[in-house]
Amino acid sequence: MRNNIKRIFRTWWSSITDIYSLADEDSKGRLIILTSSLLTTFYNVFITGIFYTGFLSMYGISITGAGIITFIPYIANLFTIFSSKILSRFPRRKWLLLGGKLFFYIMYILVITLMPLFVHDTDGRLTMFVLILFIANVANAPFAPGMTTWFYRFYPLRTDQRTSFITYNQIFSSILSSVILLLSSLLTDALSGSPYQDQLILIFRYFAFVLVLVDLFIQSRAKEYPYPDTSDLKLADIFTLPFLHKKFLACMLLQFFWNFLCNLNNGLWNYHLLNHMNFSYTLINTVSIFYTIILLTTTAFWKKILRTYSWIKTFGLAVLFFIPTEIFFFFMTPERSFIYFPNCMIQHFLSVGLNFSYANILYMNLPENEDSTPYIAFNTLGCNLFAFFGLIVGTAVSSISGDNTIPFLGMDLYTVQFTTLMRGACMAILGFILVKYWRGFTRDDEIVEVEEMQEERRIQNERKKQQRKLIHQYRAQQRKQK
Repeated sequence: MRNNIKRIFRTWWSSITDIYSLADEDSKGRLIILTSSLLTTFYNVFITGIFYTGFLSMYGISITGAGIITFIPYIANLFTIFSSKILSRFPRRKWLLLGGKLFFYIMYILVITLMPLFVHDTDGRLTMFVLILFIANVANAPFAPGMTTWFYRFYPLRTDQRTSFITYNQIFSSILSSVILLLSSLLTDALSGSPYQDQLILIFRYFAFVLVLVDLFIQSRAKEYPYPDTSDLKLADIFTLPFLHKKFLACMLLQFFWNFLCNLNNGLWNYHLLNHMNFSYTLINTVSIFYTIILLTTTAFWKKILRTYSWIKTFGLAVLFFIPTEIFFFFMTPERSFIYFPNCMIQHFLSVGLNFSYANILYMNLPENEDSTPYIAFNTLGCNLFAFFGLIVGTAVSSISGDNTIPFLGMDLYTVQFTTLMRGACMAILGFILVKYWRGFTRDDEIVEVEEMQEERRIQNERKKQQRKLIHQYRAQQRKQK
């Protein structure tokens, strides 16, 4: 038993050191990506999600106001359109990219946290939240695709290594996020009802900014490889080049539509759980923590599904099975709060497959031997635009009743719950397309790999059937002889 554990640990450790190390610039770059991902996970706990919703609620922001604030970054990020034109002028961009990221977080954390001390009117605070977020995102939007281009150079080329790289990044980040979420939510709920709870949320935000500075320093240690000469790129290339690559464009349309779906109740759902369902920070975050447990226990299963059915078909299957959970959430009222935990567990299980497969969709058909900046800018632009559309629709639906209920099918519902039905209907369409037409999104070499694996499985199943048949015949013959 002990030897088996040692062998498993050595295999696991060998796999990790094969991807992350200081042996060369590429593996060092992947180690920096992992470290940055962990730090980002750490500080995002305090400045996004439920703590961000709590921060806004501290200053009297309603569900409609929260929706407006949520979709402002997506409007501002449309300025990504200027990314390739600006970045093509700089053969070395490291410090420009890091400077853009630093400015964003100064505005997003420090300025937004300090602003309510000087603006006391609720409407005035909402206006300032919108203005500061818009400035922060507009300033950083042209540089964000450059960060992806810079660090994509370190992604493993081999399919098995890339799968492991994506898996390990998500596992380690999820573990860290779970620990931080649990400790911080317990501390926050312990101070519930006292003025110290609000102070703690503010302290969390300042601490997050310190972690941002550490993250920027670590990212600055990554090597910056030369970029292809793109001085002849035109602004219109962002909208024309992706259309020359059919499968890349198909993957982009998939990501655009998925961003629309995800943002139908982005931010609004946390507000609903916190203020309408009256769930505690500890309950919401504890349920989130179970994602890590499910991730660790089902990773092998989902990696096997990915190898068997491809990235796209796996995503489609997970989407189809996700539909009933959205319907269950539509019927969740304070009297039926018991639905929350088991339904979230099902969603967590399916989200592991969704997250694994989605993480590679941008890169699987990204054109090689070209500067990827215009393609990533197209992706960023489209994802933000469709996320904005999703937030507009979700906010409009939620604002129909706002913080009041309406009678429906004998229940008192908030209109934000109707966004779950909308998500379910759209998922039915998306899942069907991905499962039936997955080849139209998938690289030719991956199609060959999947078909070869499926043929190998078919042959193995045939052999097993033959073996079972022979065993059955042998046993029948033995019974006759007796």
